[in-house]
Amino acid sequence: MNEKVLALGQKCLRIVSSDKRTSSFLGGKPLVGGQFEWPRKNEKPLGFIGQLDLKEINPKKEIDWLPQTGRLLFFYDLEEWPWGFDPKDIGGWAILYENGHSDLFPYELPSGFDLDHLLPSIKYVKSESFISYPDVQRLDFESLGISEDDEEEYYDFIDEHFGDQPRHQIGGFPSPIQGDSMEEDCQLASGGVYCGNPEGINSKEAEKLRRELLDWKLLLQFDSDEEIEAMWGDMGMLYFWIRESEAKNCDFSRPWLILQCS
Repeated sequence: MNEKVLALGQKCLRIVSSDKRTSSFLGGKPLVGGQFEWPRKNEKPLGFIGQLDLKEINPKKEIDWLPQTGRLLFFYDLEEWPWGFDPKDIGGWAILYENGHSDLFPYELPSGFDLDHLLPSIKYVKSESFISYPDVQRLDFESLGISEDDEEEYYDFIDEHFGDQPRHQIGGFPSPIQGDSMEEDCQLASGGVYCGNPEGINSKEAEKLRRELLDWKLLLQFDSDEEIEAMWGDMGMLYFWIRESEAKNCDFSRPWLILQCS
């Protein structure tokens, strides 16, 4: 592969299965060190889909914009399945930063929780240092001195790089299934612009938002995973995004989410 392309790689963490019991896992119920208010939308509890213990997952501070301690709990509306391109989708997901006692306890499901929205299995996970590469949509092959005929070779390179395991990931470039403009989509939709048609995307408000700082970072790419019966649409992915400036201040109250599937 072209050295110029390889130089574009960004450091990230890949989330893989652990053969040991950890306090980082996908599926199941929260395991926490303190009390919290379970997130709801329209008075209905969101589905819990996993948690990451930052001390376990990011011990070497390879992702320097994440806190060193605490746990991130991820929730998603498993009834409405919001896509994230409509400002009205807000509240259809949540990330809680829980930094309670180190002695963890199972958190009981809240009243009104639909058991059909409980991922039935638990997949204990750990992290591995990894390099992510940009999707073809982000590349200008001509400026890189690469023939367009090499595009297929690049896709093959990406597939071989990831292998057959689910593409669970923290930080770095996303692995888009549809469009690769997620940072901009987060900026526009969270700012009140509907991104489902050209009218919103080309609006004056959208242009104004594009001029602001786009400091969105990929907090978690959660792939479909048959091992825990997590299927996001048709073999899709959930992409949780957070502003770097807020993550550095342990503020995870305003994430944005994008759902993509084939």
